[in-house]
Amino acid sequence: MDIGLRRLILVILSLAAGVGGLFLVLFFLNAIYNTNVTLARYGPTYAVLTALPLALLAAVWLDYFLGTGLLPEKGKE
Repeated sequence: MDIGLRRLILVILSLAAGVGGLFLVLFFLNAIYNTNVTLARYGPTYAVLTALPLALLAAVWLDYFLGTGLLPEKGKE
């Protein structure tokens, strides 16, 4: 598989994981605190600031498993 295609898959999957993680956060907020937290009530700023770190966390692991080489490896230059 081409490295460009693997990197594109990494970006798509990590963004999907970030958005999915955002909805999991909203689900757990509603389940634990018994409130009605919607995406509109949560706010677009908080939604982006929640989804992006989750997407970056997923991207680190996907970079390792897909072998895209986006993150530098220690000792290799």
